[in-house]
Amino acid sequence: MKRYKLKFQGYYRDRNKGNVPAESGIYLVYRSKFDEEWNTILLCEIIYIGQSTDVNAKLANHEKRNLFKSLLSEGEELAYSFAPVEPQDLDIVERSLVIAQKPRFNEQFQDDYDFGNSLFAMDGKCFGLRYTEYILTTSQDD
Repeated sequence: MKRYKLKFQGYYRDRNKGNVPAESGIYLVYRSKFDEEWNTILLCEIIYIGQSTDVNAKLANHEKRNLFKSLLSEGEELAYSFAPVEPQDLDIVERSLVIAQKPRFNEQFQDDYDFGNSLFAMDGKCFGLRYTEYILTTSQDD
């Protein structure tokens, strides 16, 4: 069984998304509010999970940005978290996270997994994940 361990970094407010590393990885997009009194981000919901070989560039020009912003209520903003992932593992890790977490703007891949038996474990800045450790298996037809 192949094992994948992700260590999420962040959280980055939308205005600070330029600080997200220009590396290969997985990113979480959140609805959030900024609490000025405590100088902290209050995360509401993961709305999208994506991947890129350069997450910084992807978030700077994301094709779904207007869609994400349309979901925000007054006083909310987008926030991001990032986990480095090797380029050859991006598809399997993104697909597994979408299947396990089912964020509202990831229509694709919600039930489509054909990568063999794999164990996934996440830690770090990954608030809101339904599961932080799980196994996905591929069913075999006889």
